[in-house]
Amino acid sequence: MIKKCLGCGINLQIIDKEKEGYTEDLNNEICERCFKLKNYGEYKEVSFTNEDYTKILNTIPKESLVIYLTSLLNINLDYINKFNNIIIVLTKKDLLPKSVQDYKLINYISNMVTNYLDIEIISSIKNYNLDSLLNKIKKYNKDNKPVYFVGMTNSGKSTLINKLIKNYSNKEIEVTTSLYPSTTLNKIELEIDNLKIIDTPGILAKGSILNSLSLKEIKKITPKKEIKPRSYQLKKEDSLLIEDYIRIDFYDDNNITIYIANNLKITKMKHSNPKLKNIKKKTFNLEKNKDIVIEDLCFIKLTKKGKIDIYSSYNVNIYERNNLI
Repeated sequence: MIKKCLGCGINLQIIDKEKEGYTEDLNNEICERCFKLKNYGEYKEVSFTNEDYTKILNTIPKESLVIYLTSLLNINLDYINKFNNIIIVLTKKDLLPKSVQDYKLINYISNMVTNYLDIEIISSIKNYNLDSLLNKIKKYNKDNKPVYFVGMTNSGKSTLINKLIKNYSNKEIEVTTSLYPSTTLNKIELEIDNLKIIDTPGILAKGSILNSLSLKEIKKITPKKEIKPRSYQLKKEDSLLIEDYIRIDFYDDNNITIYIANNLKITKMKHSNPKLKNIKKKTFNLEKNKDIVIEDLCFIKLTKKGKIDIYSSYNVNIYERNNLI
């Protein structure tokens, strides 16, 4: 019988130290990669791609109950139509201002998609609504079949599963978590409160800024506590510089609010400042009440219509949507 790593789901092997799943002893519960990641914060690149992870998702039976997780900081529902029975779980509520009400977020998502059974808003860190989520899983899992957890990288999937293990089982195990993409490599089967739960690898967002950053930078841009929104009254010819990651030029008067990690520096300057002007830009002609999302970095709420240019040296996805908040 093939033994799997309890941390990432990969098959354990003792033959090739350079390949995924290597361990010195098959009696070990986790692979060497997970051990070093958990204990020393050392990350080792893997050969797996989105094609590999998509193949794993394609093995999920069509009628299975799927818990589809997405972070409230970076709502991504790209893969939701692959499944028929879905509970949408909006994670990381603790990072949004406390004034943001759940029902508004639920209404926002319900206007985006129709293919779902229910919506839950949670914070794994704060134990917020985890009892409610577990009750909903039991409610919709009528045939007591395996329940699949699906989400993009950085959606909080493995963090949630570890909290469910801690809260609702006596097991002394945890799946490996990391800020880096490609931490979970294959399906991980767990039993929690009489439920068979299957964790799946996080799908890589091709346009995520995380793909271009070192671990030190990823730690820097990742919010760790409730975001304090920063508001600006901007005139045309004003620009904002977010560290050395992003430059935004405004061509019309506008009032904006930025939701971003509290420790990141934002500098106001004029168009005449040459900083980051020599890199590629993306132009938006926005209607009023729109957000600009810079994937896995921030979102920016604008209240007025107008033209803006956004410069970035990274291959990051930048797009507009209706105001979330």
